[in-house]
Amino acid sequence: MKKILLILVLGITVTLFACDRNTTTTSNQVTTLGSDIVDFNTKTNQGTEILTTEETNTDDVAYETLFDDSVYKRFVISFSTENFMKLIDDMENYYDEFGSYRDNTIQEVDITYTDSEGNVMTINEVGFRTKGNVFSRVLPVVKDGDTIVGYQQVSFQLEFNETFDYVNNSTEYESLKSREVFDLEQLNFKNIRSGDYGVVTEAIAYDLYKEAGVITSETSFAIVYFDIDGVVVPYGLFLLQEPIDDVFVERYFGKNQDGTIGDLYKCTWQTEPATLKSGYQSYSLGVSDYMEGYRRTYALKTNKDEADFSAFTTFINTVNQTNITNYYDLISTTLDMDAFAKAMAMGFLIGSADDFRSNANNYYLYFNNGHVYYIPFDMDNALGVGWNPYGDYGLSLDIDALQPSNWYDYPNSDMVLIYSLLQDQDFLDVYLAYLNQYTSTDGIFDYLEYSARFSLIQSLYESEIQENGHLGVTFFSMDDRWISPMSYYTAKKGEVQNQLAELGIQ
Repeated sequence: MKKILLILVLGITVTLFACDRNTTTTSNQVTTLGSDIVDFNTKTNQGTEILTTEETNTDDVAYETLFDDSVYKRFVISFSTENFMKLIDDMENYYDEFGSYRDNTIQEVDITYTDSEGNVMTINEVGFRTKGNVFSRVLPVVKDGDTIVGYQQVSFQLEFNETFDYVNNSTEYESLKSREVFDLEQLNFKNIRSGDYGVVTEAIAYDLYKEAGVITSETSFAIVYFDIDGVVVPYGLFLLQEPIDDVFVERYFGKNQDGTIGDLYKCTWQTEPATLKSGYQSYSLGVSDYMEGYRRTYALKTNKDEADFSAFTTFINTVNQTNITNYYDLISTTLDMDAFAKAMAMGFLIGSADDFRSNANNYYLYFNNGHVYYIPFDMDNALGVGWNPYGDYGLSLDIDALQPSNWYDYPNSDMVLIYSLLQDQDFLDVYLAYLNQYTSTDGIFDYLEYSARFSLIQSLYESEIQENGHLGVTFFSMDDRWISPMSYYTAKKGEVQNQLAELGIQ
C-alpha cells in the first residue's frame, strides 16, 4: 500500500547522500561531479550553521518562511529510477505525437526540504511535472541516441495535492486531495534565464509590481538536488514562484459568502495572441487539456467542472465597444482600473517584451461578481535581459503609445483594451501620474533594491553552486550582460522623466 503524507523526524545529522560519479551538462558545459557533494551541517549562512540537532523543526513550514529571501532553502527531490525514466519516456512520447515536450503527466517523487531556520521536512507522494512553453520545455536529461549522458535544467512544478491512482473518495485520496504544504497546494520552480548573471531579475520584477500595489505571485530562491535512486544531480538554483491558482485567489481575494470563488483565466499566446479582441477562434477559449496537443489562449483555471464562460465573453464584448467617447468610464465599471493603470506603468518600466502590452501574452484575469482584476506573471524577459526585439530593451519606447514587439504581425488596434485606453485622457492622467511617481527621486523603481537582493542571494547560494558543480547559473555578475541593471534603471528612469517633462508632467 502506498505511503500517505509523512512529516518525518530526520536523524541527528542531515547529510546529503554521496553520489556516484556521473556527468552533468548545461547547453555548453560538461562537469564531472565529485563523490561527497555537501554536508548540510557544515554549510553556513553568513557564518551561522544552518542546522543543529537542537534546532531541527519537522513541522510544516510557513508560507512566509518559504518566501523569505533571507532564509537559505534547499530541496532534494527523490525519484525512483522507474519514475524518472517514465518522466523521460512520457515527454518523448508526447514529442513524437505533438512536436513538443509539453507533457504534463504527473510522476511520483519524495522531497526533503531544509532551511537555515532549522526546518527539515520529508514529504512523500508528491506530484512532479515539468513546466515551460514549446520553446523552453526540454528533457531534464541530455541523450546520445538512447543513452543518457548528462542532465539539464528545466522548470518544474511540485503538486502536494496530487492523488495519483488512489480511488476517489478513499481515505488516501481525500487525505492527499486536501493536502497543503507551505500553505500551498502546488509550488513552481523556474530555472534562471540563460545569460541572466544578475540572477534576481525576475524576482525583482514581481516585487516591483507588488510594491506598486498590483497583486501577483510571491517569489524566493532555493537550491535543488535530484536524487535518482542514490545518484545525486546538483540541479541548480531555482526561482520559487507562488502558483496563480484557486489557493492564490482565496489568499488575495477571499471567498464569496457562499464559499465559492470566481473564474480565473490564464491568458497566454497559444492558439493565437491573447489580445482580448473579439472574433477569437472558438478553440481559444475553454479548459486546457494537454492531451489535445495545444493549450487554450484563454484557459479557465478555476470552476472547471462547471465551466461557465459568460463572465469572460461579457468582458470581451465590453472591451470591444470602442466606438464610444467614454471608453474609460465604460471599462471602469468592470475592470479594476486603478490596479490596471499601476500594472501598465510598472510593466512599461520593467520593459518585458513578452507581456500583455508588448506581446499579448502572460497575464491572468480574475472575474468575480462583475469585477475583473488583471494579474501579470512570467517576467524573465525584463530589466534589460532576455528577448530584445526593440534592439535596446525598450529603453527608447514612447511612454504614451502602444508599440508591440510584433514578432507575429497584427495591427496595434488588435490590442484593443490598452490601445483604446492609451487614447483616453482619463486613463492617461492616471497612468502617467504613476509613471512619474515610480520614477521620482524617492520612487519604488530603484536600482538599490535590485543590488541588495542580488547581494543577499549571491551570499547564500553562489559558493554552493560553484563548489558542487550545479547546473544552470554558475556565477553571479551584474556586469556580464548586454546592459547592467544599474545602467538599465538609470536609462529607463531618465527617458521616462524626460518624456514626462515634454508632456508637462512633473
